[in-house]
Amino acid sequence: MAAASEIKEKADRLAELSRQAARVKAETEQLKAWFERQALEDLKDTKSKTMEYWGSQGARVVVGSADTVKPVSMKMVKELLGDVYPDFVKEETSYKMSEPCKRLLAMMFLGNYTEGTLDETIRAITGDEKLQRALKKKLKGKYEKDTQTLIQAAGLPPKEASDWAYLTSEIIGWEWMTQILAAGGWQGTPQEAVDLVRAAVIVDEGIKVAVEMEKA
Repeated sequence: MAAASEIKEKADRLAELSRQAARVKAETEQLKAWFERQALEDLKDTKSKTMEYWGSQGARVVVGSADTVKPVSMKMVKELLGDVYPDFVKEETSYKMSEPCKRLLAMMFLGNYTEGTLDETIRAITGDEKLQRALKKKLKGKYEKDTQTLIQAAGLPPKEASDWAYLTSEIIGWEWMTQILAAGGWQGTPQEAVDLVRAAVIVDEGIKVAVEMEKA
């Protein structure tokens, strides 16, 4: 049996470590909350989903946002998607939505779309037909990549390229939504579909902070 002095020493050490861990956890949560607030401000009015913040010696904090889709009425979701429902939702004991389905419903719920066409948008960006054809192939609704494409291929200033990439992302989202509704046999208007989604699901906008350190 261990000596009483050893037991006392280890009990005291464990208690001290527990207090230290509690202090570290509290400070860690405070710092994460600070980075979350900073990222929300930096991500505002962009289509970016992540921000990176660098410290010294390879330390990096990555803050990413994500939308969590929770079904309220799968009957409504099934009515919305119609004939393409089996392609988007895997029925088990519980319902499991595919990632494209979650992305679609989150986009509709949050209103992250703008009515229009990609062709019209590209014509508004440039009158050069050759460049129009190139942009039609390159613009995919990916905000960061589209911003770089518009800077490099169209020669736009960064702020203007960012604004056009934002609009392009929302318009491509609109076209995708209307294509799926048509494929599913939806008989109502797009707005009626959006209203149904907002009654059928709940979307929680979450954010996650990850810390990375350069390996020694």
